[in-house]
Amino acid sequence: MKRKFKSDTLRRLRIFNFWQGNNKDRFLLFGIIAGIYLLIKVFEEFVPSEYLVKLPSDVSLTLLGAIITIMVMHSIYMFFAQYHRRRNPREILEEYKPCVDIFISAHNEEKVIGSTLEELLKLDYPDLKIYAINDRSKDSTSERMQAVADISDGRIIVINRAESAFPGKSAALNDALKASDGEIICVLDADARIGVDFLNNMVKPFGDPLVGAVQSQKVISNPEVNLLTKCQFHEYAMDTYLQMGRDSIRGAVELRGNGQLVRRDALEDIGGWNEETLTDDLDLSTCLHVNGWDIRFSPENKVFEEGVPTVEGFMRQRRRWAEGSMRRYLNYFLQLMKPGNLSLVQIFDTFVFLCEFSIPLWLGLDLIYEVIRLASGRETYFSFLMLLSLGMSGIIFAAQFNGLRIYKQQGLWEALYNTIITNAYLMTTWTTVILITYRKILFSRTVGTWTRTEHGSQVEERRENEALF
Repeated sequence: MKRKFKSDTLRRLRIFNFWQGNNKDRFLLFGIIAGIYLLIKVFEEFVPSEYLVKLPSDVSLTLLGAIITIMVMHSIYMFFAQYHRRRNPREILEEYKPCVDIFISAHNEEKVIGSTLEELLKLDYPDLKIYAINDRSKDSTSERMQAVADISDGRIIVINRAESAFPGKSAALNDALKASDGEIICVLDADARIGVDFLNNMVKPFGDPLVGAVQSQKVISNPEVNLLTKCQFHEYAMDTYLQMGRDSIRGAVELRGNGQLVRRDALEDIGGWNEETLTDDLDLSTCLHVNGWDIRFSPENKVFEEGVPTVEGFMRQRRRWAEGSMRRYLNYFLQLMKPGNLSLVQIFDTFVFLCEFSIPLWLGLDLIYEVIRLASGRETYFSFLMLLSLGMSGIIFAAQFNGLRIYKQQGLWEALYNTIITNAYLMTTWTTVILITYRKILFSRTVGTWTRTEHGSQVEERRENEALF
């Protein structure tokens, strides 16, 4: 529901403030993308030949070869590092049992919140409280929460946020943070499913005082629904492989929102969750890294969640993820570039993340550029960026294949087939999402708003309601 404004003047003022804030992201994004692209084209097209002959080889090909070589070596390093870690787990404090508070923020989640809370009461953990946050719901979410809280012997505490409260998951989590006192905060989605020993295993890495957060392995619980949910199931296997690799080489592990544990001291150190972000988990990840906190990944512990079954809901989810991720890099750009804030491995991980967002746009510009060359009768060729994207595609293909083989235990031919299908799904959806997100940041007057992800039961309910009118 949209927030009410007291006057048209106040409404125009807030739109103006949004516009001003968006201008910073707009100019910074344009400067980074256009600047790097033009620099590459200068090397390819406009550097005088008399300078090029003095170098060992063509500048663009030399740079391309160096980048792809580093990326391949990084991928091989990740593969063997996580292989070693699976065989030789890090030492952790087995008896470390801090007080844990579970936060579940729910907005119109009456279909799933009751059963989720009932399952959490079965957790085998000695010192635990559950904070069920009703985030301005219009359905019976609050009543379902309270019904389970009444039989929980005080273990479940219901927080009802007022309609006038600041919207978004981050704001809801900050409200719960003020009301709680646990040493470790566990964040779960309203449809999350975890094992009874989940917390006993997840808290162990916090025995290291430098660990600010731990992320569990996310698994899609409904891959059988259709091809889209099946592709998400396979995609999450690749994410597990990459996250495990980053953890094994002490790289930039990222939080995923659902099934994450965060140290209270770390949250207080960075001022809590950023309420202006579209992706609370990604923003929190970057903020923790630039402030010196380590993030660990725990593939042994799983959190199950529903995959998005419709193309409409899926694209809405991914557009929010993409915009939130791009804006967090723009927000923390100076901190990320400041020497000493990140390790060399974390810097390289950040570079790879940025390439995921930049290359689709660069490729589009390159295709336009080559069409202009062809129309003007000039010779066309595979550009630096086209070849770089082919190299990255190979690395992503290998990561997807390894993820299915290692973490889904799929056979050789099954993993190969599913890797081909999933990569086709990623190429089509991700490229579309990225281009839409660039349009949003560069040309839209407003910043995107946080929206919940629709689950299967909610999709059916929405369709039934639409059929009534």
